[in-house]
Amino acid sequence: MINDVLISDILFSNTLPAFVLRTLMNTNTANKVYSVGMYCTETLKEKLSTISRTADKGKQALVALRNGVKEDPCTFLLEMNFKVGAEKMANAIAESVSPRYDGPASDVEDLKRLIQKGVSIKGAVKKGDQIQFDCSEEGLGVTVCGKDQGNVASGGLASAFCDVYLDDKSVSPTLADSCLAECCSL
Repeated sequence: MINDVLISDILFSNTLPAFVLRTLMNTNTANKVYSVGMYCTETLKEKLSTISRTADKGKQALVALRNGVKEDPCTFLLEMNFKVGAEKMANAIAESVSPRYDGPASDVEDLKRLIQKGVSIKGAVKKGDQIQFDCSEEGLGVTVCGKDQGNVASGGLASAFCDVYLDDKSVSPTLADSCLAECCSL
């Protein structure tokens, strides 16, 4: 269990049943709306440790990371850096996931609804608030400020969510680089 993990001045107080790969990256936007942490299983970390992050310019390692988070459960934890309304936050996430997802559009709409539901309770997410996305083959779970909002039962949607942070068009390219530096061999 992870408790009170402090990396790069961001305190993620959780009991996530996972291993922290890295938690320190701000989103790749001018306003740095949130910081993102990625949590994975010890199994994935062990798999990555056998792969060189420099061979083939890191392409093999990145493929292994992307495939690994689709095979083993992982969590992305967003910690807000300033206030954002429910609709704006839900739309931003959905707009990032949608082009990466080839399943029913209703799944993306369900994801938006879960985010909006959780954020609307507070009116907006504020600095220090956290939104957690649990990704697995069973689907994508959403937790806002420690309160479970539900799950979209689509492994494909969870996979597309992972790609938001790990594909070649990532919203936070340094997150994947940091994960590889942390886990892979030279």
